[in-house]
Amino acid sequence: MSLTKHIPVPVGLAMPVLTAFALGAVVTTAIFNPRLNLLMIGSFAETYKFHDWMLKIPRVDDEALGTEDNIRAMSNEASAYLILGRHTRIAECLDDNRSKGLVILRYYPHGNLRDHIAKMPSVSPTELKTWARQMIEGVAEIHRNGIRHSDLRLDQWLLDEKLDARLCDFNASGFDANERLGLEGSKSAGLEAYSHFMPRNSQIDSTELSDLFALGSSLYELEVGHIPFAELEGEAVTEQFEAGKYPDVDALCFGDLIQGCWKGEFKSAADLLEAGVKSCNL
Repeated sequence: MSLTKHIPVPVGLAMPVLTAFALGAVVTTAIFNPRLNLLMIGSFAETYKFHDWMLKIPRVDDEALGTEDNIRAMSNEASAYLILGRHTRIAECLDDNRSKGLVILRYYPHGNLRDHIAKMPSVSPTELKTWARQMIEGVAEIHRNGIRHSDLRLDQWLLDEKLDARLCDFNASGFDANERLGLEGSKSAGLEAYSHFMPRNSQIDSTELSDLFALGSSLYELEVGHIPFAELEGEAVTEQFEAGKYPDVDALCFGDLIQGCWKGEFKSAADLLEAGVKSCNL
């Protein structure tokens, strides 16, 4: 794809960004441009904001192998957005360079769903149900396209101008081969946080079922306001899940959905959505 064809690159920034795309430099003068603001540094990428779009580039590690892994992860993210195209439940990708692991996304000023809710004095049941439905719809859409997210949590949904939830951050994802686009399949590049991790052999690729487990924890976050087993750390959380011990969700509107995700009772996100419509009128 052509950056200049799809994005109006501001004067003074065009050459550094184009240099990154053309030469494959992981760090260029673009990221030192005073008008390009660092938003965050993640496991695989650094994200910078300029006006109404964001530039994601692979994070540079001290060891070359680590940087190469980051480039592969960001290439996976670019491939995922290519497979998905534009959809109302997915963050909008404006441009990418898969070979260099570079992605341009629309900037969403309302931020992510977790932080947005934390700043609100109260959240209505209607708002919670709307977001829950949109979260499930986003996961259903990626699964329909053969993509496993592999790192679902509440802050992976961005809010657009209508405050609708859009799933993002696919650098840990894996996907099936796509003949239409000429893409070979790729294993997931990462794993979920402990609070969202379905107990399993971590060397085995993520699945739709592990995504649904993480979605259950994300729905728990949405309604309760914190992650499952927030009082525990690391493997102690996994031990609880492995033992079949879960946070009490009996009094929650989404309790049956959350429990079903954790226990593997849903075969697909579509089944989960159908259950949500019936049990709590999503």
